[in-house]
Amino acid sequence: MSRASRTRTIVRRIAGSPISSGRVPARLPLLLERHQALFESIVVPPLPAPVLMVHTGGKPLAYQSADRQHSRQSLPGLVTFVPGSVRSEIVLRGVGEGTMIYFGDERGLPAWLDRNPRRDLVTFTNDVIVSLTRRLVAEVESGQRAQPYLRTLGNALLAELQRELGQHHAAVRRPATRGALRIAHTAIQHMLRNLGEPLPVRELARVCGVGVTSFSTGFREATGLTPHRYLRRARIERSCELLRTTSLSIREVAEVVGFRGQGHFCTAFTRERGLTPSGYRRACQG
Repeated sequence: MSRASRTRTIVRRIAGSPISSGRVPARLPLLLERHQALFESIVVPPLPAPVLMVHTGGKPLAYQSADRQHSRQSLPGLVTFVPGSVRSEIVLRGVGEGTMIYFGDERGLPAWLDRNPRRDLVTFTNDVIVSLTRRLVAEVESGQRAQPYLRTLGNALLAELQRELGQHHAAVRRPATRGALRIAHTAIQHMLRNLGEPLPVRELARVCGVGVTSFSTGFREATGLTPHRYLRRARIERSCELLRTTSLSIREVAEVVGFRGQGHFCTAFTRERGLTPSGYRRACQG
């Protein structure tokens, strides 16, 4: 039995059978399993192989390494990387939903993934990984499973993860308070439901029931990003999905995701992704 298979067996023993699962034929084969489970407190033993958890729903998670010296938090929209051979504790009161991503190791895992210097759980904000995971799950669950498309999405996810793990500053190192997690969770859900509308910080603070200063501080504490930065990235990720899957014009995409005109959208998109919206669309179609 491969290391990835043994890791999957351990996770299933803890979280139960997944709601859905599917394989992705990327340059490093991936297996996605979407879980929904009710926990109180669990201890995760050292896993034979690394695993990626994309937390897509449910309540915020609190977890820490076994030595209890470092704690981390996660909430819908964040990503947790669990290196191999790391014992951890996860505390969750309520229903958690997320997608576990396992890495096929028939030919051995690359050094950037398997011999990562981190010896602890790492949580970070990455809307690209979240968006790609949701798209992959949707394709798998639809039953279509177009192999070239899945391969493209899977390779993009691996490239983004490699880039993220190479940026030590991207890890969320300081534990967030319960209040900060609540603020971020409420604000993010409001953002995602209303991406096409103006969303000034004052409105987001009002939705969360706090003042502007408290909101901005709490949001950054929980996510590592300012509200403006997070919102811009969320809009760009939604625009990427529209560019890949619809025939909307660039101007129409800009309007749908809430940018003030096509020029503003193109500038923000290019700054975020390194190519223009039309260039991105051509790359996806190629």
